[in-house]
Amino acid sequence: MGIIIKQSIKGAIWSYLGVGVGFVTTAYLYPNYLTPEIVGLFALLLAWSNLFASFSALGFHGVTARLFPRFRDKENGHNGFLFIALMVMLTGFVLFLIAFLFLRPWLVESNLEKSALFANYVDLLVPLTFLALVFAFLDGFTKMLYNAVLGALLTEFVQRVLILLLLLLYIFGWLTPNALILAYAGAIGLKGVFIFFYLLFRKELDFRPQLSFVDQPLRREMLSVAIFSILSGVGFSVVFQIDKIIINQVMGLSATGVYTIAFYFGTLVVIPSRTLLRISGTLIADAFKNNNLKTIEEIYHKSCINQFIIAAFLFGGIWINIDNILEILGPDYAGGKWVIFFIGLGYVIDMATGANGTIIALSKFYRMGLVFLLILVVMVIVSMLLFIPLWGISGAAAAIALAFFINNLMRFLFLKIKYGMQPFSLKFVFVSIIFLLAISITYLLPNMKLLPDIICGSSIFSILYLALIYFSNASEDLQNLVQSVVDYVLKKFNWFED
Repeated sequence: MGIIIKQSIKGAIWSYLGVGVGFVTTAYLYPNYLTPEIVGLFALLLAWSNLFASFSALGFHGVTARLFPRFRDKENGHNGFLFIALMVMLTGFVLFLIAFLFLRPWLVESNLEKSALFANYVDLLVPLTFLALVFAFLDGFTKMLYNAVLGALLTEFVQRVLILLLLLLYIFGWLTPNALILAYAGAIGLKGVFIFFYLLFRKELDFRPQLSFVDQPLRREMLSVAIFSILSGVGFSVVFQIDKIIINQVMGLSATGVYTIAFYFGTLVVIPSRTLLRISGTLIADAFKNNNLKTIEEIYHKSCINQFIIAAFLFGGIWINIDNILEILGPDYAGGKWVIFFIGLGYVIDMATGANGTIIALSKFYRMGLVFLLILVVMVIVSMLLFIPLWGISGAAAAIALAFFINNLMRFLFLKIKYGMQPFSLKFVFVSIIFLLAISITYLLPNMKLLPDIICGSSIFSILYLALIYFSNASEDLQNLVQSVVDYVLKKFNWFED
């Protein structure tokens, strides 16, 4: 678990530096200097390009995650793995271009009335899709080389810094709205270019064909994994992108912008999980290769309790400040309150169930992951079509939270039945009680002005929650982490030494 904790900490550092930058951008600059329509356009471009990129990958992300350990051999150019990947990616992108020629008229016509701005910039989806495809594959490849931090650095920090700089240029009048939109697309796509040249500089890119390495059984397995990964990859993208697309179609670009900003605050809960699951996936793949189920069960258990502790802490910190957040955003975004609640709650559920999806995806039962995902896709789409007309953007968030709960329940039951793995214990009850106690005491505080209220409430909640978590010994990893930091500080400054 040492490599997981080490890279999780590095990834979390970059992620939360990015959170600071993103908070300034999303909570202050977006609401005060951009119209909800432009914010909605940004979100919609990302949603469609990520969805198209997932289709264009032709399932090769699954092949990378599951089968790259068999190819891994830097001295021998990873046995031609990147040549195969290049051919698949180019084929997938050509298929996307053909599909886009037929979809483009519908995308334009269906958005002319409620989302004319998106109709004007729909052609940006072509370069955005290509660069999203490049980044998604190379990020997955980099993770398999035991570097889970780079992708987080580029996505969570570098990209947000670039967007912040572009917004400042726009605010000072050095960019027109049109130039801002084009520059935003460039900033989003740049991470794909950067990771390519990073790997090129590290001499990790070797596109020499070595097709003789892929014998008939391996070729058959690669094809099987790819077919299922196409469906799972597209399904996954649908789950996480369809909300903005449906909201735009039903309510328009302005509502999509309000939802996007509220959604951002809900996703703050899940940031630490991203790096942990990145490197956990690599270790789980190796463990399955060696048939080491004990290691997998240990990763499963620790990922659940550690993520639940962190998720509850972050969700509590956001919710006790919900009125302050809405005051900062302004009256146009008041409708985002319950979006923040349901998205945050959904991610607490998802984090509390740990690496269950990764374990299933990398096991011999990976096909069941697809079954669960297809059920999830149907649930998300149906529930959103039902909830959005009733409750607006809050309905979309509630649909996601419900889908997260049912999907993780299915995964939990499956791993329990097939592998006898059950990660929950009384520690989860203790953490829940500590959370409720800390947040209840915080609510007893009197109302104050904005900044004092944020500082006072957040400080009391944090001190109570973290102190009780530490002394309850809810997580051995967190105990060891705190002790390591304390020992380092004492040694660094020679405290308590003669």
